[in-house]
Amino acid sequence: MATDSRRCTKCAVDKPLSEFSKAPRGKYGRKASCKACDAARHAAAHPPRPRKRPDEEAERARYEARWAQPKKCNGCGETKSRTEFYKAREGKYGPLVKSTCKACDSERARKWFADNSERSNENRRRWNLQNTYGISVAEYNALLREQGGVCAICGRDEPNAHGRTGKQFRLAVDHCHESGAVRGLLCQKCNRAIGLLGDDPVLMRKAIGYLLRHRAQPVE
Repeated sequence: MATDSRRCTKCAVDKPLSEFSKAPRGKYGRKASCKACDAARHAAAHPPRPRKRPDEEAERARYEARWAQPKKCNGCGETKSRTEFYKAREGKYGPLVKSTCKACDSERARKWFADNSERSNENRRRWNLQNTYGISVAEYNALLREQGGVCAICGRDEPNAHGRTGKQFRLAVDHCHESGAVRGLLCQKCNRAIGLLGDDPVLMRKAIGYLLRHRAQPVE
């Protein structure tokens, strides 16, 4: 006859079958003792062991001894001083270094940049825009569309190009040096011009007045 409860043989309390662990050969397919009694019996038989705290001075001395020893690079196989390895992360007693030396890391980076020049340039551009000006590539492109793709001052494209590749430079991001706010995109000449004048409107007005006063008069 099916039932939905049984009496625990340990605490002698009637409990629902859900309070008993499954046992295929037991009555009703459950163990005779309830889960609470089983847990108490297991806790009494296996008391928690106190964790042994490491000796701080011994651990620090062990780290310093290991740091003084040279390390074998997994890349070139040479044994070098640990100062020849970049830091992987900061450990409890000092830095933990990478498995490959600085020379191998640099060689691997140069090879990756050579094999992935376009991707590396895009990564460098994205990092520079975000960390220097606080804008994304999408925000730069949106600002460029608003300006019609030309310099916000002279209204012309960037005339300068890379001397080796011949690739035309992008318009520079102009920003306020006090607040850091992005003001617009300028060609190299306009960007340098206002920068050399210290972004000072008063000084720029004086420069305009100077040019107007000394404008060449037409020859009669």
